[in-house]
Amino acid sequence: MSDKVHARRSFLGLLLSFLGFGRRLWAQRPRALRYHPLARPVLIPLEDLANPGRARQFVADAVTLASAATPNQPIRIAGMVVRTAAGDNQPERFKAVCVRCPHELCDVDFVADPAKLPPEVVQEIGHAVNEPVYVCPCHNSTFRDDGERLAGPAPRGLYSFRVTGVSASAVEITEVEEDLLIFA
Repeated sequence: MSDKVHARRSFLGLLLSFLGFGRRLWAQRPRALRYHPLARPVLIPLEDLANPGRARQFVADAVTLASAATPNQPIRIAGMVVRTAAGDNQPERFKAVCVRCPHELCDVDFVADPAKLPPEVVQEIGHAVNEPVYVCPCHNSTFRDDGERLAGPAPRGLYSFRVTGVSASAVEITEVEEDLLIFA
């Protein structure tokens, strides 16, 4: 093989590696999330989320966006809401996420006690974990309790729901991240 062909192949290999790395960084960039209303609100009893680290599963009904592969179709989305902080019952003290990993759509597990995390998961995260996390059992992608990606092959954090209100008796979830309604 001539030196020119070898140089071109090396350059193309380097370029493809750079583009792959750039794509991964682009997917992990912080971005402003856009939300879309659910078909109907989800109400979670406030007593089920009395303490930080307490979580509760729910199912939300939504409709795919017009730009989705299957437009305007009703879908059901499994989610989990967790109280992330003590104090008054303001919506920002609760985080709700879709429990499907964005990597290969496996259902993630909520681990309230980080001491129960397998050593290989903690090693991949790269530091001790003191708060509850979500772990994907398929490839060990891990996410903070607010859905932010910590480690693993997932290209982004978990899709999120918006907690829009908290009454004396319930946490109200009325919106879901638009990207989920495109890729669902």
